[in-house]
Amino acid sequence: MQKLIAKYGAAAHLALLAAAPLFLFPFSQADVIATALLWLSLPAAVWTFMEPSVLDGEMLHNARVRVIRAMTTDPLFWACLVLVAFAGIRALNSGIGLSYDAEKAVWFVSSARFPLFPGSVGFDGYLPFSTAVAATVLIQGCRHSLGRSARMAMLLVSSSLAGAAAVIALVFLGSSNEVVKAGMACAYPMCSFVGLAFALHFFGGLVALVSAFERGWNLTMPFFSLAVGGTAAGAFVFSPAPVSFAVGVCGVALVAYAFLYTCRNLRATGEFKFLVVCGIALTLGGLMAVAFMPEKLLQERLAPYLTFEFRPERLREIRALLTGVAIKSWLEHIWVGTGVGSFPLDFRFAATPENWSQLSSREVPMFNGWCLLLVERGIVGAVAVLLPFGFLAFTYFRRLVEGLGRLALPHPATFLAPLSAVLLGLTGAYDCSVLRADVMMAAVVFLAISASSFLRKKR
Repeated sequence: MQKLIAKYGAAAHLALLAAAPLFLFPFSQADVIATALLWLSLPAAVWTFMEPSVLDGEMLHNARVRVIRAMTTDPLFWACLVLVAFAGIRALNSGIGLSYDAEKAVWFVSSARFPLFPGSVGFDGYLPFSTAVAATVLIQGCRHSLGRSARMAMLLVSSSLAGAAAVIALVFLGSSNEVVKAGMACAYPMCSFVGLAFALHFFGGLVALVSAFERGWNLTMPFFSLAVGGTAAGAFVFSPAPVSFAVGVCGVALVAYAFLYTCRNLRATGEFKFLVVCGIALTLGGLMAVAFMPEKLLQERLAPYLTFEFRPERLREIRALLTGVAIKSWLEHIWVGTGVGSFPLDFRFAATPENWSQLSSREVPMFNGWCLLLVERGIVGAVAVLLPFGFLAFTYFRRLVEGLGRLALPHPATFLAPLSAVLLGLTGAYDCSVLRADVMMAAVVFLAISASSFLRKKR
């Protein structure tokens, strides 16, 4: 047992950190989730440094030295520290809000305490700061501390926890919790959906299932009812029809490649066992979705699959209107943006009466996550968010080129990065789910694990 804890303890703590927002979203506000992420990041960081995976012929203290040396020589580690400091400054530089000038008798949007620096509205910068801290711990842990088996164990634990969070939301909170009811409805003016995070963990669960058969983890099979079935149910229930359709297409592609991989690498009838377990888990997920979704809502969610009208014309018009107003606001604050959480305030002054007449609600959502990222954070903030993904993508393509000469099929984990990138790129153009803490944390985990899953020559 001690050996098991030492080998997979860091993976379990990192998985708990990655899945924590999914447990908290029905219960807590953004500031509570941010505080929880900071506290969970501390033990995860301690386990990352103190209990890294030990390679063959290596002592634990040698592994610690190896991990510390790898981190301190990794440019991404120092870039993440700079980004954490940047996010902290933005969180502290609040003060943006709606103010009234009694002398001129006009309303206006007040600037941050230090207008030259990136700012935020109230506590809206707290959760992005906590997300940056947690993502730094997750990236370094998956990139340097975890070995191959530990990375697959992390995928199993994180996807199982995410599936458990989906089941809890469906079973215990579906009838009484307003956040879950709103998330299940996926109706306008909502523009951020937790189902995208469940979808990413669904991909992780499928990869973990392949690794479980490879490594003979037969006792873990019951967990895949959550890791695959629970996450699939969460992705369908808490996502609008276009997102769930994209998740289904990517999931079918991943299952097809995983089956091809298992045919080449598993003994006896392992590939058919993979399909059986995967089919049972998905069936359980479908039954959960049907059992807990209201019948009327289920019919509305399935209707676009019959008509292939996933985006109503009305929603397209509103999206174009909001995007145009957002670009108008961004042009006035190109470099540092208008501030995190400030778009609803800026919209009041940038929109025309004709724009207001086209909106059916006084709530101002934003149906383009990439545009919202640019308008609220500016070019500097957008680069800060995308910089870690650029580093991880560079590592991924470098190791992809190194492994092109190998005859063996790459592990299905190597497809987590391109599938996640496609899904995030498509959904980011139509809603703001890509900017959620749970989505961004899962994305950096899968990019780091995917880049580390290519076979490399032993030194």
